[in-house]
Amino acid sequence: MKSWKQNPSEKKTQNQLENRVEKETKENQFNRAETIFLNSISHDIRTPLNVIIGYTALASAHVNEAQEVKKYLSKIEAASNHLLLLINDVLDMSHIESGTLKLEHAPVYLPDVLENLKAIIQTDSSAKQLKFCADTKNMVHKNVITDKLRLNQVLLNILENAVKYTRPGGKIYFQIQELKEQEPGFAKYEFRVKDTGIGMSEEFIAHIFEPFSREQTSTVSGIEGMGLGMAIVKKIVDRMDGTIAVKSRQGKGTEVTVILPFKVSGQPNEWEANTRKKIVQIQRFSEDKNFENLFKGKKILLTEDNELNREIAVELLKEEGFILDTAEDGTIAVEKMRTAKPGQYDLILMDIQMPIMDGYEATRQIRKLENPETANIPIVAITANAFEEDRQKALEAGMNEHVSKPIDMERLLEIMKKVLK
Repeated sequence: MKSWKQNPSEKKTQNQLENRVEKETKENQFNRAETIFLNSISHDIRTPLNVIIGYTALASAHVNEAQEVKKYLSKIEAASNHLLLLINDVLDMSHIESGTLKLEHAPVYLPDVLENLKAIIQTDSSAKQLKFCADTKNMVHKNVITDKLRLNQVLLNILENAVKYTRPGGKIYFQIQELKEQEPGFAKYEFRVKDTGIGMSEEFIAHIFEPFSREQTSTVSGIEGMGLGMAIVKKIVDRMDGTIAVKSRQGKGTEVTVILPFKVSGQPNEWEANTRKKIVQIQRFSEDKNFENLFKGKKILLTEDNELNREIAVELLKEEGFILDTAEDGTIAVEKMRTAKPGQYDLILMDIQMPIMDGYEATRQIRKLENPETANIPIVAITANAFEEDRQKALEAGMNEHVSKPIDMERLLEIMKKVLK
């Protein structure tokens, strides 16, 4: 009896059918993921937008009632900050998924990072009447090489989740310890966050690192969030060659453990000295509350193509005592600097994305001007290009500093004080 053997043409047809089915399956999965993404984005962004629009209308209707307007503005500010966090999460996730996330390897003094984290979380936990305990004693190698921004992002996200999902009166425990098993020249740290919050089911834990995954939607739980935080944390931890594990029980709480390896910095005394120096500088800055006297009469060339952004920045800076001149494009800014008289400007605030000449090229051309006083004027990027590589690109173009939009006036004034010395 002869065995059946598939002829080449039949095999080709079968392979084509299998490939077609596989392609259609992937397309369907992509379409489902895209639908979930759009629905999640639509709901979570419209929620704070609704608050902003609604309370703006109420403030306009009660414009002569100072206390009511103040209450409405407070709610608008809170919703605006929440919206900004959502947008940042979406951009971060997009950045990570596209493979363009870059880690900065720089000396970091770990106690400095952890003290800042404790200060933030203690404020949030106190407002919610939570008991917050931090054990940061078991640190031997305190000076390491890592990405401070991303380390802070990972730990802050986990800690903020603990605060968010723990009911008033609960407890949060934050422990950092240096592990013994490590390679020469490296320090391996375990960061553990444990809470007595609402917890999660075993079924959900298996999906906790998936984008837009939430055990209960914010509509059901009353807790806001897009479900991107832990997905971003996992991607960053992976990029940092670390591990993350989650244990949880519904109604009992959650424990998140992150283990990260760091290269040890060889200059402990220098970095501890720099940290103390920074603390002193910050203290001095916070003590100097009269910004109007500090900046009064200083002349700024604000380069911004968006009329509304320009108007807001002008009004905010005038309140601090600055004298403002404006340019709607990089070409105008370069020409104004080319013809500027000595002392006409003390500082340039430079937008990046402009229609004719962007901020990078405008900065490069200003740095090439013949007059040394004009060519070396301090330039600060004020831009919606908010990633670390955007900051690096601004510095490489010749700018002194980089501030992302929306404008944080406290940070902007701190930077302006530094560059105007």
